Parts: sequence; structure tokens; C-alpha cells
Amino acid sequence: WAGHRALTHSLAVQVALGVLAWFSLPFGFFLSLLAGWVSHSLCDMMTPSGVAWFWPSRVRCVLPGNAKYRMAAMGRGELAFAVVLAASGVVLLSLARAGEGTAGLIRSAIGDIAAAREQYDAEKGRNAWVLRLEGRDNRSYEGVDGSYPVIGPWKEAGFILESESGPRTACRSSACDWYADHAVLVKGEPEITTTTTITAERIGTGSLSEPLAQLESTGRVYLLGTLTAKGIRPEEPTVTVAGEAVHLAYATPAELAAWPSMVLRDVDLTVQVRHAPGTVIPQMPGPVGEKFTINPLLERWIGETQGSLRQDSSKQVIR
Repeated sequence: WAGHRALTHSLAVQVALGVLAWFSLPFGFFLSLLAGWVSHSLCDMMTPSGVAWFWPSRVRCVLPGNAKYRMAAMGRGELAFAVVLAASGVVLLSLARAGEGTAGLIRSAIGDIAAAREQYDAEKGRNAWVLRLEGRDNRSYEGVDGSYPVIGPWKEAGFILESESGPRTACRSSACDWYADHAVLVKGEPEITTTTTITAERIGTGSLSEPLAQLESTGRVYLLGTLTAKGIRPEEPTVTVAGEAVHLAYATPAELAAWPSMVLRDVDLTVQVRHAPGTVIPQMPGPVGEKFTINPLLERWIGETQGSLRQDSSKQVIR
């Protein structure tokens, strides 16, 4: 009853102290303590004397049942087992440092882009992300293997990725720019996303570009939403145009700066600033969100000539 691997290895004591640790320790410490204690007892079952799991009963539990295959303490079998555990520890330590966890290891082995998208949706907004991709271009059929920063989600199970040739969509179908044979999502540096909303009946492109340039000094800036304008050239997948309706999906201020000087109408945008923790983000200064009053007889001429609008003290001037 009081021998080695008896009271301290019993199920009753492990459960009692496990409950005490649950209420008194942080979860990570509780989990480490319980995992170490229970796995220690399980490994001790492989010794000739076994473990008194059901103490105070003197019944000993062993694994395997045949004593021929159990390991004597300080014997060769135990040494070989310790070497295997130490080697496994090196692999698990690398996995822990990567922050992927067991589920991440399984996802990496499978390489399903739908699973990567599910992980991104669950954890976005906390870190920068990179997609390790093996695939090919859906038009040229050339290989596109590499690691690409994730800009944002695309439709049901895809991504918008940053590449040397501009934003590209990746998914497991021909509907995207790239077909993903194997995709693994990799967590990057900690990152916070700060958002602000811009709504205006009318606003000039210059009035919108200037404050966005200030935000770019603090992090990466993306625009999402809709507006109405003439003469905007589509830049798939970030800028989609249907007639005068323009839809932005993670467009950058650089894309906006390439537009001709004009008045944008019915603006409803969300501005994302992705920045390092602790970075101070400036407030969006005026005249963002400013509403211009224009004679209806002049409105269509402003749109057709792509004129610009500026505020001049007490009156508005069309230039």
C-alpha cells in the first residue's frame, strides 16, 4: 500500500490535485502539470512492477500484459524509450514555437486551402498572415509555388494574396487567378487592425487621398466598400466596376491615387489600418466625409469632365 508508484501515482490523488490545480493555477500551468503527472504514471506502467492506479487497492496495472516486453528501470529498454521521447520533444518544441498546435500540424500535412481559410476567419485581426502555396496559374498554367502575404479573404474559401505582379486570388477552383494544390497558413508578427468609416454624398479624390497618405505612415491601409464614379478602371480583384458602381475589396491608397481627379458620389467605405501593437493611429482629418452642395444643373457636367471640387473659404469653386 505504501510502496513505490502507489499513493502518488494513484488515480484518486491525481484527480484531487487536478481539481485543486484547475481552480488555483493559470490554465497553461494546470495543463502542463496534469499532462506531466498523468503521462509519467502511464509510462511507469511499462515497468515490471506497474502502477497502483486504484490505490488503496494493491492491484497493479501494467502495459503490456506480458512481462517479457516491459522495461526494467535503468535498463536498455528504458534508455531507448527516453531517447525517443527526447527526439519527439525537439519536434514538439519547434511546433510549439511556431504556434500552430496539433491542429496546425494536421492542417499543414493536408494542405487544404478551405481549412486554411477557416483558420484565418477564426484568428484574423491578431497577426499578419502568410500563405505557403503550391499551385499554378489558371490562365498560363505556370507554377506559382511560394509564400505570399495574405491581404484578405476571397469569396467562400479563398484568399487575396500580395504578389510581385499585384493582388492575386487563390482558391481550389478555376474562378480564381491561382489554383491551390496545397496551401498552409503561417502566423506572422502580432498585428492590430484599426478601422474607421467614411461616408459622404460627394467627395473629391484629393480630399480622400491626403488623409489616407497619413495613415500609411503607421501601417498597411486597405479600403472596403462602395462608391459611384465615372471613368474608374477595374483592377481585379480589389477594384470591381459595373457601370458607375465601384466596389472596393482591400484596395490600397496607391490604387486610389492612380484615379483621375474627380468627384466621388455615394461613398460608403471602411478603412482598415493594420499596424504593430502600440502604434498611435491619427484621426482621419477633414474634409473627409464633407458633403458638397452643387447645383443639380452642373452635376452631370462635373461627372463628364471629371472636374475636381475644392472648398474656398465662404464659397465653393469648380475647377
